[in-house]
Amino acid sequence: MRPELIYLNGTTPVYFRVGSNPIAPALGMSVGKTGRTTQLRQGTINAINVTVNVSYGAGRVAQFRDQISIRGATDFSLGGDSGSLIWQWAAGLRPVGLLFAGGGGTTFGNRITRVLSGLDVRMWV
Repeated sequence: MRPELIYLNGTTPVYFRVGSNPIAPALGMSVGKTGRTTQLRQGTINAINVTVNVSYGAGRVAQFRDQISIRGATDFSLGGDSGSLIWQWAAGLRPVGLLFAGGGGTTFGNRITRVLSGLDVRMWV
């Protein structure tokens, strides 16, 4: 297993590392992610403390509170990008969130500090 993240530049894989010191999301923060479907994308946090209802079919709906909302110049994410790490698009590439849903040009992520705490894990480089 590689400790780096990856995206494709054409057909060439590009590997890079993010920092291990998480940062709190902030309105207007420039963020990035690499995903299976959309590869490397940049976006901006346009809302924090968002409540998101996600339908799982058959009348099942899960409500996620205190989430991050992100928009990009193009779709920041599409189906298949869930689980991507979201990081600050600045020196140090500090972790911000974990992508879990999206639609209509908006992507939603869990705060990475809550993910790390809930799973009792930490970032490493």
